[in-house]
Amino acid sequence: MFQSATTVVQVNGESEAKTADDYLWQIRLNIFEKAKTVASVCTSGTLCTVSNHEGMEGAPFGSFVDYVLDDHGNPVLLMNEMSMHTINIEQNALNSNSNNNGKYSNLVTLFTQLADGSSENKKGQDVGRCSITGRVEKIPRNAPDMDALRMRYSLTHAYADQVMDSPKFAFYRLLPEKIYYVGGFGVMAKWVNVQEYRDAAPDILAKEANEIVAKLNREYMSDLISTAQH
Repeated sequence: MFQSATTVVQVNGESEAKTADDYLWQIRLNIFEKAKTVASVCTSGTLCTVSNHEGMEGAPFGSFVDYVLDDHGNPVLLMNEMSMHTINIEQNALNSNSNNNGKYSNLVTLFTQLADGSSENKKGQDVGRCSITGRVEKIPRNAPDMDALRMRYSLTHAYADQVMDSPKFAFYRLLPEKIYYVGGFGVMAKWVNVQEYRDAAPDILAKEANEIVAKLNREYMSDLISTAQH
């Protein structure tokens, strides 16, 4: 039976045995980093709001939206005041502050999922995904981070330059209250602590991972086969 190689290291002046599995555990992403990676790599998703439209009051309403993350991991969206999801958000927020005890919830959920990538074994539900639930706030045009958000959004979504200065468009920030992460089909699914998510760092290679793997397979195939055989 295969046994992990053991290395003796110095910890606080004392010798301690470390196996390969110990190091693998340290380099694997934890659940918070995985959720942050999905939210960071993805730049679009489905925004689910509660409808106020006649005939479907209270029903979930899903819209495709683009977004970027701010420095704290909060999704930031550029939305048109005439869009149905914007109308739902503002109407439900207004209702929650009125005397009717908030007929419908002003919570929304942003669902985002990693792209399938180039691997034929990674399709459909067999990819990481994240549901971020919270309340949406309109960002004042004089907000301290507005310039950074405008630049980040413009670099990520080129079309935004044409509309972000229009009075009909505004930036909105989704403040997470609950986060649910799913690692793929039939694998780990877990609620993620919001503060741990904020503090986590995303995988820096995630955006280029598929390209890196494809390049290695294409250009170093014989070396990889030799390594696997020996």
